[in-house]
Parts: sequence; structure tokens; C-alpha cells
Amino acid sequence: MSSYCSSEGGFSDSFISSPRKSSFLKGEDDNVVDREINDVIETFRRQNPSSSKIAEIDAALDHCRRELKELLQTEAEQSEEDGSPSVDEENNDSEDVVTKLRPFLMRKRNKEKKQMYFDKIVQLGLERQNLEENEGLSSDKLIRSMGHEFEIQPMRGRHNPCCEVCMHTIWRLVQTWRRCRVCGLRAHDKCTESTRRLCSGVIASRVEFAVATSISEEQSLADQDYKCAECSSPICYDGPADQEPRLCDYSGELYCPNCHWMDTWSIPARVIHNLDAAPRPVCRAVKHLLAIVDRRPLITIDESHASLIKFHKELRRVSELRRHFLVMKCYFISCRNARKIRILQYLNQHSHFVDSATSYSLKELRDLCNGTLLSELEQIFVVFRKHIEEECETCKGNGFFCELCEKGSPEGEKVLYPFTEDTRMCKDCLAVFHRRCFEKRSMQCPRCERRKRRSVPLEATNEESVVQEKIDQTEATDSAGTAPLEPKQIEGDPAL
Repeated sequence: MSSYCSSEGGFSDSFISSPRKSSFLKGEDDNVVDREINDVIETFRRQNPSSSKIAEIDAALDHCRRELKELLQTEAEQSEEDGSPSVDEENNDSEDVVTKLRPFLMRKRNKEKKQMYFDKIVQLGLERQNLEENEGLSSDKLIRSMGHEFEIQPMRGRHNPCCEVCMHTIWRLVQTWRRCRVCGLRAHDKCTESTRRLCSGVIASRVEFAVATSISEEQSLADQDYKCAECSSPICYDGPADQEPRLCDYSGELYCPNCHWMDTWSIPARVIHNLDAAPRPVCRAVKHLLAIVDRRPLITIDESHASLIKFHKELRRVSELRRHFLVMKCYFISCRNARKIRILQYLNQHSHFVDSATSYSLKELRDLCNGTLLSELEQIFVVFRKHIEEECETCKGNGFFCELCEKGSPEGEKVLYPFTEDTRMCKDCLAVFHRRCFEKRSMQCPRCERRKRRSVPLEATNEESVVQEKIDQTEATDSAGTAPLEPKQIEGDPAL
């Protein structure tokens, strides 16, 4: 049985250099080291049935190290013996040639076996590291500091990041480093306890948190007492490069180069007031914060931004589509076919669109400025409309006919929906009419008028019945209070 750490089921050839392939990539019958490791692992499994793969690899590594140590000691002893002159070396000219070659063959065999152990130790070590990374069995636990949740990071990677605490390079291969799984802050393992910046995830999770919607004024050095707004280190324009003030466009404050890396992000206030999604420089703390809330619907664009909606064609169309989505949701909730195919899944990235027509996320507003949001919503609107008007008989049956059109006109026979172009919907009964017909009728809904006419006789009848009941009660009370008394028998009355 082949083991998962044997040369056949282990790593590919790319992990072994070409000089080692001759000794490492041998068949199972020829490679003695593979057979030894298989036996060691099988023995370890019998002794420890509940052991993990990492424990089995550790047992195999211990075996390889012991054998390698013995080979190195044997090689050292043989070197000492070869260096010391033999007493009867000159008198043994007739010694057999095979006997002379035996030490040489033993040294060559031990050298190959030593190379096998070296290769196997490297292979097992890499396999152990892969298991730790994939299964999350690293011995280092989660470290919490200032709201951060630091996780150990793998050694492999294309770039060496910078520690945001000590501002030195993190060398992946020789230094252990961690990354906050909430905000993404990176730091050496030894620097995590020295973090002074509060995690942006803690700030964003507060109940009173709200994105700044007013463009901040730029602070001066005098306002900040010539100190960084975050770490309070000295900053000035005439000083060295590490004291250069850098402006954060989100907060309007000045920061030192350690706290401001010239990262750029779209500023919510400028997007709301000017629909300007151009990236602007922000400090590291703000960059982490905006990255966390980038997809959260925290920005409201309603009637208070009427002028912005009026003069921005795409925003006006998006607002109209969102109102249509709210109406279409009512169709889909009452439709069995729509629930079966989960048609609202088309809005999975904009799930809040079916809850409100005024809330936006920063990413959605940025996509609106770039022109990608409108095209995406138009495609979704086509799918929704096709289901209601063509594909589903249930949704099609919930349409309306314009009651204000002239009888026999072709327009009056068309089925209307709240999202049909050039239509108006009654805000009371939700009936749909042509815009021209509804405005011609002075926006008077015939459906509501019929309901009012039917309710008037009913109310009059109810009032008459109430009045009649009161009259009957009054008459009954009067008759009971003035009832004639029974005549008493009087003695001597001739009538008796």
C-alpha cells in the first residue's frame, strides 16, 4: 500500500531539483526510504488509531532525522578511519580487489541514502505546511487587539507586505505575520499587541454610525497643533519626508506618511452632492472603513435631492426603475411560478432594491457614475417585465384596462401595468390608467367614485336604522313609565 507521503503520491517533480531526482524519484521497490516511512506510519497508526495526518507526518519526520543523524555519524567515523594509516597496508598487495572496493561502495550507498532522507524531510515538511494551511490547524490562535481579529497568514505569496504598526517590510519566508479578518490591517506577529488604531469594523458596527454626507473642510496645521490626526506625531511642510502632511479628503484632516499611504477612494459626500465618484486620497483608517461599508446601503437619495435627480438623467431613470421593482415585487410574491424560479435572485447584489427606493450603497453610486449600474438594472427590468406581461398567466391576469378610454378604441383594449410607459396609478385603489386619459379627467379615478357612490346609500341606511332603534327604545321606556295602575278593591263599593 502506498502512503500519501511516498514519492508516488507526494509532490510533483517541480518541487525537487534535477540532481536529486535520480535518488528521490525511484520506484517503491528500489527506494528503501519510502518503504521505511510506510512502515513507520503504519506502526504509528496501529499505536495511535485516532491520530491526525500531521501527527503521522511528524512521526515520519522524526524517523528521517534519526536515520540521517546516524548516517552522518557513520560518515564521520569512516572519514577518520580513511585518514589514519593502516599498519599492514604495505604488506597486503595480494588482497582481493573486491575487498578494497567494499568501503567505497558502502560510502556511495550511504551518500545516496542520505540524499533520500534529505529530500524526504523537505517533502514531508512542505506537505505538513499544506495541511496546516488548508485545514486551519495552525498552532497559532486568533489574536484580538483594539477590536482587530488577527489571523496567521501563509508564508507563500508574490509580494512582501508592509507592517502597518512598525512600518517595516514583512518578509514572508522568515517572519510570521497576521492580518485582521475584519478590516484587513497587516502586521508582524510581534507587532499585533502594539496596534493603536481601532478596528474600522468596530466603528462601522456601532448603532449611531453614519457615513459623512457633508464635504469636510480642510484643516490647517495650526488647527491640529502641527500633529498627525491619528498618531499625534509631528508634521510640517518644511521638515523631512517622514513628517510630510497628507490630506484625507474624507475627514479633511492632515496625517503623517505612516498613517496616510496615499490610498484613494470615492468620497460619499462628493458622490451625493455632485455625483463625483473620482477617487481621492484618504488615510489608512478611512480606507479600511470605506472598504467595509462600500456595499452597505447607507446613503439615502430622496426628495431632499430633487434637483440632483432632476438634472441627472441616469439617476432619474434608476429611481424610476427602483419604483417599478417595488411594484413588481407585489406581483412576484403572489405568483407561484415566480417563487418557484426565484426570480428575485436577479437582484441578489441589490437585494435592498425591493425594500426601499431611496437607499444606495457607495459602490452602486460609483457604478452609476461609471454607467454600469443603469445598464445592469435595465437588463433585470426586461426579465421581470417579460415574466409579468408574457410568460406568466397569473401575473398577466393582474393587469388593468383603462376605464377612461373611449369605448371601442384600440388603446382601451390593451392591458396596462403600473410599470407601463405613459401610465398613471391611482394612489388610493392602485388602478392604472393612461396618463393622457387620467389628466384629462382631472385625475379623478372612476373606480374610487364608484366605491364612494356605493358606500353612500349604505351609510344612509345605517343611519336610518340607528335613528329608528333609538325611537323604539324611547317609546318602550315611555310606555313602561306611564302604565295604568290596577284598580284596588274598596270596601262597600257597589261594583263589588
